[in-house]
Amino acid sequence: MAQGNVDDPRLEASQKALFDLADQLRQLPMDHASLKALFNEESELANLLRAQAGEPEYRFHEAKEAFLQAYGFDRAPCASADQFLALMRDWVDETISEYRLRV
Repeated sequence: MAQGNVDDPRLEASQKALFDLADQLRQLPMDHASLKALFNEESELANLLRAQAGEPEYRFHEAKEAFLQAYGFDRAPCASADQFLALMRDWVDETISEYRLRV
C-alpha cells in the first residue's frame, strides 16, 4: 500500500475523500434510518460479545480500520454516506451471523 510514502499523490486524494465522507456523515440527521440501523447493529454486536471475549468485535474494528486506511488508495471512495453506512452495516451483520453460528 502507498500509505507509507508521503510523496504518493493518492495520499492527498485519500485524505480529501475521507474528509468529504466525514462531512457527509456529519450532515445526516441523528434519526437517519441507516445511521440508526448501524448504531443498533453495533449495539447488538457489543451485547452479544459480553458473554465472551470480544474477538468478533475486534475483527469488525480491524476490518473498518483497514477499509479506512485503503480508502482512496486500494479502495475507491464511496459514492455517498448511505453507501458507506450500507457497507458498515453489511460487515456488522456478517460478524453477528458468524458469531451466532459459533455459539
